[in-house]
Amino acid sequence: MPLTGKDTLNLLFSGVSTSLIMHGALQREATGPGSSIRLHPLLMGLGFALMISTGFWMYNYEDLPGEWIDQRESRRKIHAFCQSTGSLLVLAGWLVNYQAHESAGEALFQVSSPPLGFSQGPVWVRLVHIMLGYVCLASLCCQVCVGILKYRALIDDNEGNDGAWSIHEQIGNVTFGMAMLNLLIGIWLWKEFSLPVRIVISLTLITSLAFGPRWDGTRGFLSSANSAKEGRHHRDHGLSNLGAPVTIGSRA
Repeated sequence: MPLTGKDTLNLLFSGVSTSLIMHGALQREATGPGSSIRLHPLLMGLGFALMISTGFWMYNYEDLPGEWIDQRESRRKIHAFCQSTGSLLVLAGWLVNYQAHESAGEALFQVSSPPLGFSQGPVWVRLVHIMLGYVCLASLCCQVCVGILKYRALIDDNEGNDGAWSIHEQIGNVTFGMAMLNLLIGIWLWKEFSLPVRIVISLTLITSLAFGPRWDGTRGFLSSANSAKEGRHHRDHGLSNLGAPVTIGSRA
């Protein structure tokens, strides 16, 4: 089934924001100590604006092409892949930042002077960007660990523990919200971004923030209606157990 208009816009906005972030990041000159810092926003953009955003949206896309992707287990696997890849990109973004500070002789956890640090914006805003970034990293590490535990609970044979580690979604929403806010702060402090580009990136990231997580607590693709649709799909293809109705349960 073809993508809906909403799903197409979601993918388009994610691609636009990521492309513009990458382009603006590479506009900084790659010369001198700490010049690798220009890869920091590039990797953070790929991690949060593209992969992790797509991982969030995976449960909200209504109809993706292909039968395999419209099954609960398939969506879960793609979600895990996107979030894991995004987390690795974010970690790489921090490592680039660490290496740049080391080569430039600048200390972490404090505002750096140009060309390593931002050359515009109030000092306190730059400090907020630094501290919020480390809070996001810590929260992301926690989210990954809880996500692994939740995934193991969902794929085992014990149906009674499927509700375990439900806090995974709440931690993810908070982490994603903080990360998007910090991306926006960095974009408005990075002088290589023009005003029109900053506005476009801000609007697309806000779209990701608004429509990615299920802030209202609904199940998105995993709603009862979609569960019923998946059950019909299994029955139509002879996947039910000896002709019995397929029960999806409450797995997320």
